[in-house]
Amino acid sequence: MKTLSFSVLVLALTFFLCEHRTFAQETPSIQNIGSIEIDDLSDEQIQTFIAKVEASGFTEDQLILMAKSRGMSEFQIQKLKSRILQVKGGSGKSETNNQDALTNLRKSKIEQENDEKDEDELTLDPNDPFYKLLQDSTELEEGLQIFGMDFFENSKLTFEPGLNMPTPKNYVIGPGDEMVIDIWGASEQTYQLMASPEGSIRIPNLGPIYVSGLTVEQAKTKVISRLKRIYSSIGQGSFADVTLGQIRSINVHVIGSVKQPGTYTLSSFGTVFNALYSAGGPTEDGSFRLIEVYRSQELVSTFDAYKFLVEGTGQNITLQDQDVIIIKPYQNRVIFDGEVKNPAIYEVLEGETYENLLSYSGGYTNLAYRGVINLRRIEKNFKTVRSIDLDSISYFKIQNGDEIFVSKISNEYINRVTIEGPLMNPGEYELKEGMSLLDLIHKADGLKGDAFLERGVIIRQNKDFSLLSFAFDPKKVLNGEESIALQSNDIVKFQSIYDLKEDYHLVIEGEVQLPGKFSYTEGMTVENLIYLAGGFKESASKSFVEVARRINPDSAKDFNNTAEIFNFGISKSLGLSKDASKFVLQPFDLVVVRRSPFFDDQEVIRIDGEVKYPGVYALDQKDEKISSVLNRSGGLTRFAYAKGATLIRRTEFFVPREDLIEDENGTLVLKETVGNDAAKIRREDLTYLFKKDTIFSDSAHIFRQQESIGIELDKILKDPGGKHDLILREGDILSIPREFQTVRVRGQVLYPSNVRHDSGYGFKKFIASAGGFDQDAKKSKSYVVYANGLSAQTKSFLFFRSYPKVEPGAEIVVPRKPERTPMTAQAWVAIGSSVATLALVIDRLVN
Repeated sequence: MKTLSFSVLVLALTFFLCEHRTFAQETPSIQNIGSIEIDDLSDEQIQTFIAKVEASGFTEDQLILMAKSRGMSEFQIQKLKSRILQVKGGSGKSETNNQDALTNLRKSKIEQENDEKDEDELTLDPNDPFYKLLQDSTELEEGLQIFGMDFFENSKLTFEPGLNMPTPKNYVIGPGDEMVIDIWGASEQTYQLMASPEGSIRIPNLGPIYVSGLTVEQAKTKVISRLKRIYSSIGQGSFADVTLGQIRSINVHVIGSVKQPGTYTLSSFGTVFNALYSAGGPTEDGSFRLIEVYRSQELVSTFDAYKFLVEGTGQNITLQDQDVIIIKPYQNRVIFDGEVKNPAIYEVLEGETYENLLSYSGGYTNLAYRGVINLRRIEKNFKTVRSIDLDSISYFKIQNGDEIFVSKISNEYINRVTIEGPLMNPGEYELKEGMSLLDLIHKADGLKGDAFLERGVIIRQNKDFSLLSFAFDPKKVLNGEESIALQSNDIVKFQSIYDLKEDYHLVIEGEVQLPGKFSYTEGMTVENLIYLAGGFKESASKSFVEVARRINPDSAKDFNNTAEIFNFGISKSLGLSKDASKFVLQPFDLVVVRRSPFFDDQEVIRIDGEVKYPGVYALDQKDEKISSVLNRSGGLTRFAYAKGATLIRRTEFFVPREDLIEDENGTLVLKETVGNDAAKIRREDLTYLFKKDTIFSDSAHIFRQQESIGIELDKILKDPGGKHDLILREGDILSIPREFQTVRVRGQVLYPSNVRHDSGYGFKKFIASAGGFDQDAKKSKSYVVYANGLSAQTKSFLFFRSYPKVEPGAEIVVPRKPERTPMTAQAWVAIGSSVATLALVIDRLVN
């Protein structure tokens, strides 16, 4: 039991008592608590002891159990009880019930398990008698509920009497009920009359008619008889009827072992169960079977809640005003647990049998053991165990405190055999006397054609539940040459010939519509495989198809060879002409259809900005340069700014799939650094980092990134085809902007901003327009990024600096000084010591 034990509590109390100077005796430890003299303890000691017990979640009853287990005499125990009542007498505190105490105890255990345990912490010895007593009480609290209690604890249920219903003929009228009298026919009249406190109704011209104590039928006869005095036509052209209108309210008293005793107001249709539900139902000590109803000091009915809840009967009579309902304490209770549909604590009446108890519980479950019922019973102050056969259970008399447990059947099967593998109907079958393996195969409708007939295996269970296996020859069994008798729980296993060999497949890659893996079939040719792969692409080279065949390791002579290569041409039509190849594929062959060296897709670039005909252009040569495409676009417009032209090129790099992993959130991350980007880049960040889409394949991920390439378009135009004239590639974008009029200044300046370009301004003038350098600026490392993507850095020589030229559209960047950590006193001392040591060494060398 991982908790601060009761022993620790008593030891802590012992130290507290020892420090108090007013104690009459030294408080003993937990080991000799039985020798405590209660008379020698002061009220303050008793009160402190009780406070510590309650703070730890224990009850006073558990304290008494503890004292008994330690050998305290009954005389001293009675004194202890008396002193506890005496100390708590004026406090007005009620004793903590076992339910709350055990809940607090369990809460205390959980809290203390989460705390750090002291090395010297003591725990209650499992051999300690109190340990067993506490464990039993905890199990009782966490065990079964009293049957019927949940009906009254469920706030979603309601048992209000129904008012929209025909008036029962045996309903007794009383003061407060409304009588409705209808007359129709030759005479028409309606009366709505309330019964007076004296129990009468008053009809004009007739005087009072006493109806209190009469049923509705009796009142109807009496009223119609009196009406004939003033309505002589009733029965001769007129008709009359008497019904009940608004019904009265009644007060009933619910007392005894009920959760909320008191007087309750119900409608006059209210029954015993309505009143019982309004009062919260019986307490844990209350009876569900003996609920007595007294009327005018006489017992008129005994309500059985079990009969009402289970069968809908139980003398649930309609109550009358001032009825008294008494719930007495229960007499007999038994625990009914195990494989029954509603395990609970049941109250039984004298003379009730096991069948009655089984009926209340709803009967057995489908897994209940029907052989023997186990029962625990207290006899002569000891617990005993009885095992009762179901054949004689009807003669068994139930006693108060019995614990009846219905066991669960074993998971073991008898007379069952199982057959598995390539059969028409594999599965479980009944084992009949004398059944052989051949009989079982026939019951399973025989083996399939792919069954492996060289070996079968039977797995058999021994008496000690260990397993053994032995093989048999299926061909001999099927031919009747060998007969194998089966035993219960035998498992017969056959295998398919395809299960005993590797999965045969073919792979085709290259210029086909559906490259990938295909199942191998006997007689498969290269043409058939290309046909299944969707045929050739337009880029395929039909005259150069390669087949790579893995070498059989049993026949390999040259261990340096890894594959055997075959090359041949294929008919473009894939027809069955004479030219069709006769090459038959074997399992695991790799077929590669090469790309034709004469096939090329158009390579397209785009020109944006200030040219006469911007748009998409296809390259007519693989080495076409910028100047050539500009000529095709009509050249620059008069607004073009050649010095700001840039070339945007798409670059691609591959990341093998083994370098990609998924984190705990299922996000794709990179194991290692890719290019110049940090490792572990999240998939959702790829769009931002690489600007373009990401292509995913089975073998690798292709990341596409767009980057700017600095060009000098003005020099290209002056010297077409020269060293500045670059060769264009697929996907390039040539961007030619309009002339810029601003310069951007950012970094370590006081006011980063865009500044108007002035040809008369120098580098420092632009910095001054942005507020000047701030104190963290690294002036010697300032640089300029031009509109075409090129850059120039500040140059320093001795105490002189040469700042780069600033052109329209440029960006001036002033970096920050690196942070320097000041040297500590210890560092200075270390340097001084080193210098002094070095000086001493030099001095000695010189001398």
